[in-house]
Amino acid sequence: MKPSTLLFIVTLFLLPAAILVDQMYVKNLKQEFLKLEKERIETTNGLATAKIVHENLNHVRDLVFENMDFPNKRTPVDHEERVFDFITTCINDLKLTLVSVKPIRPQINGPVTTIGFDIEMTGDFFKFGELCAKFENSRRIFSLESYKVSLYDMEETPSGSPRNKAIKVTMRVNTFRVRKV
Repeated sequence: MKPSTLLFIVTLFLLPAAILVDQMYVKNLKQEFLKLEKERIETTNGLATAKIVHENLNHVRDLVFENMDFPNKRTPVDHEERVFDFITTCINDLKLTLVSVKPIRPQINGPVTTIGFDIEMTGDFFKFGELCAKFENSRRIFSLESYKVSLYDMEETPSGSPRNKAIKVTMRVNTFRVRKV
């Protein structure tokens, strides 16, 4: 037999055997890959959950430190002044018009001091909603005790076209200070 014919016959038998071995090997790799992919997804989900928990715990820690009076904690800026600055900054950032802010005498009930502000402002209704969301997501504890929303005529245009409508909001916002007992 010629060497080329012998080589052809050997190749003819070895090629299907190599394909079968390859298919078995790839099948095992495919199962291993699916298993690794499942583990990757579970690990990613666990890390995402851990990140959310971490952020929530940091938020709680910030709430505690921002709203408690610790005996050794001395801040150069008064609590009421920081609250006032936060409120006015939020209102200005949202391009609402601040008409007035009147502080209410703090009320002390045990270790909790309630500090209130009567706020009057004008602007867009959706911006008022964004302001409430800023209060909710603040590092300080705020409670919107009451509010009243009414239509407000901003101005009459020189051309005699209809007036631009906005809202006027009067609200009482409270924040709290907790003294360690």
